[in-house]
Amino acid sequence: MPTVHPFGLRVSGEVDRSTRHLLEQALAWATDAGQDDIHLDLTQLTFIDAAGLRLIVATAAGLPAPRKLVLMPPPPVVRDLLSLLGWQLSPGLRLYVPKNGSGRSGDDDRRKFKPISPSDPAT
Repeated sequence: MPTVHPFGLRVSGEVDRSTRHLLEQALAWATDAGQDDIHLDLTQLTFIDAAGLRLIVATAAGLPAPRKLVLMPPPPVVRDLLSLLGWQLSPGLRLYVPKNGSGRSGDDDRRKFKPISPSDPAT
């Protein structure tokens, strides 16, 4: 469901193999329709599989500078999956992946992390 202020999408329910195409279409719309950052409200999300999260990461990586994808606030299921995949959220809720590709969780040293980009192997 689109949101106006801030510009973005609200995702609810489950994102899995049977519903991922809907998220893909919505993210494509948000990418094409706006010039501002895309705010992704995940507060009503109950489940997302790794492929769904990769779709979100790929969308964030594909946004032209200075646009970014901001997660508004991700539920524990998303934070847990991000951690398992070795991705991090900055204090501003931007996605980060380890520079060296390691998925060590608990390492909060931001100097070892960089913003995601389309060439990152984790996407």
